[in-house]
Amino acid sequence: MRKIIKNLLFFVLYLIFDGLIVSLFYLNGIDYQKLPLIKKVLTAFISNVLLMGIIFYFYKDEIKEDFYDFKERHNLSKYIGIYLIGVLLMALSNIILQRITNIEIGGNEEAIRKLIKEVPLYIFFSSVIFAPFVEEMIFRKCIRNIIHNKYLFIIISGFAFGILHISDFSIGQILMGIPYIIMGIDFAYIYYKTDNIYTTMIFHLCHNLILFLIQLL
Repeated sequence: MRKIIKNLLFFVLYLIFDGLIVSLFYLNGIDYQKLPLIKKVLTAFISNVLLMGIIFYFYKDEIKEDFYDFKERHNLSKYIGIYLIGVLLMALSNIILQRITNIEIGGNEEAIRKLIKEVPLYIFFSSVIFAPFVEEMIFRKCIRNIIHNKYLFIIISGFAFGILHISDFSIGQILMGIPYIIMGIDFAYIYYKTDNIYTTMIFHLCHNLILFLIQLL
């Protein structure tokens, strides 16, 4: 029970962490929304590093155990096919949804593309370092530590991952979250098969790096 409570608390912390940081500005009489972009980015960077540090500290034993397990017995090539199926389904769903909704890209993706032009170094850090570590720890390890049923874990992990990548809850944007749900389910399945967080962290990192380079170029 203590383990379940711990993981639930960290899931909630992830959901509210940015809000807590922004609230500190308002408590000190600073309107966060009116800050220059560079100050917002610096705040986001510090917030990201702080959250990574907190998660690493409280999960260091599991992270260390997975690291040695990964070195000894895991081969990523065994799971490339599963990853590529997820990418293919994600791409197909994007094409279908674009035709149904007349929305070219989701709001989350649109915001990232805009920020890549303005603050590429921060987006590189956020998408290639922060997201693979924090999102895999939260959406895979935390949820797996709470839910032991295979199918329930994979579904909830995938849907939670997708929902948290929706920019708003209009019908169009909800539908545009489906590709993220597909990728979340794909990563959850890989994590279930390997029971090692480094497998999905590496796939997530490579996935985001490729997308970052495509958008950057």
